[in-house]
Amino acid sequence: MSDESQGKRLEDRINELRAEIAELMHRLETGIDKEVEALRPKLKAAREKLDELAKTSAEAWGDLKPGLERAWTEVQKSFNEAAARFKDQGSKKSS
Repeated sequence: MSDESQGKRLEDRINELRAEIAELMHRLETGIDKEVEALRPKLKAAREKLDELAKTSAEAWGDLKPGLERAWTEVQKSFNEAAARFKDQGSKKSS
C-alpha cells in the first residue's frame, strides 16, 4: 500500500470518527436537555418547600421538614439517575 493510499485511508477514518463524535455529542446534548427539563419541576417543588419553610414559625418546621426532605431526596435521586445514564452511555460508546 502506498503512503498516499495509507494517508487517504487514515483521513477517511478520521472523518468517520469525527462524524461519530458529532452524533454522540448531539445525542448527549439532547439527552441532557431532556434530563434538565425533567429536573426543573422537582427543583421548583424543593424551592417552594424551602420558601414556605422560611415564612413559617419554628413550630411549623416539624410539619414542613418531611416534605422538604422528600422533595430534596427526589431531586437527588433524579439527578443521580440521570448522571448514571450518561455515565453508562459514555462507557458503552468507548468500548
